Amino acid sequence: MTTNAYLFSWDCEGIEAIIPITQYERWDAENTWRLVKGEEALRNPIDSILQSLLLRARFNPQRSYEIYTVDCSVEMDEEFWHRQWEENPQFTAELIRERGHKLYSDRTERKKVIT
Repeated sequence: MTTNAYLFSWDCEGIEAIIPITQYERWDAENTWRLVKGEEALRNPIDSILQSLLLRARFNPQRSYEIYTVDCSVEMDEEFWHRQWEENPQFTAELIRERGHKLYSDRTERKKVIT
């Protein structure tokens, strides 16, 4: 279980999505209880959110999309992340790459020249 997880999607032009996802973790367990009680199971909203982001990324490879999830401390709320991306976009992207979980990346890395 995560404490305060977020789903990030960005491309060469900047951040596109900062989505808090901790609220969706227990969705499948709750669906199990719904089925046991004879109720209809509901689809987890994070599935369609993630599929939409992945579809957008795959059909726009020229924009070098990256999609990551990160679990962070409670103090790092959505406002904090928006401020971070606005003030320090490169540092924030590198921090998320280092500490997050990569779901998708079309990142173009510079080739090292050997002389």
